[in-house]
Amino acid sequence: MKLTLAACLLSAALLPSCASTSAGDYMLNRGGDLVDILRLHVMAGKGASVKLEVTRGVHLGIGWEDHVWAWGLANREVSKWTESVFTWGLILGHHDERAVEGLTDGYYSHSYGWSFASAGGSGFQNADDKNPLDFLTVRGTVMLLLGIDAEVRVGEAIDFLCGIFQFDPAGDDRAYSTYKTLPEPAEAPVTGS
Repeated sequence: MKLTLAACLLSAALLPSCASTSAGDYMLNRGGDLVDILRLHVMAGKGASVKLEVTRGVHLGIGWEDHVWAWGLANREVSKWTESVFTWGLILGHHDERAVEGLTDGYYSHSYGWSFASAGGSGFQNADDKNPLDFLTVRGTVMLLLGIDAEVRVGEAIDFLCGIFQFDPAGDDRAYSTYKTLPEPAEAPVTGS
């Protein structure tokens, strides 16, 4: 039993060096995957919300925000932003991000949920079409002028665990080592008099 455990630990330790990307890329991607598991922010402004979501498809509650200030952890960054959201649910539900300003990606969690006879058609809208694991998210929001919103992204936890063994079901791993760095600035020539 101890030998099997030792072999598993050694295999896990050697995986980054056997992969096509560098060990630095491996560690940065695992750190990013770990941060992706939780999104949390506090809000202040014109808004009221009481809502619980169990997956992106099952919702209970209602919420409205109009350009509220938000601060917290979103999309692998700690930042501040403004957001306008309308969200509703009675088993089936919809979360509509109408405006998010101040985040690098330009969104917090995208719009998602069920839509009925809208301009885009009826049916279910994913928050992230490139990442089907995003569907496995539990979210709670409580707000009356001041509030808190938290997401536990179970799909991202699965992505983190799979990433340990070099699988990337969320498709969000990057090859950081291939990014070009800026050249060092040249020193100005010294002129004599």
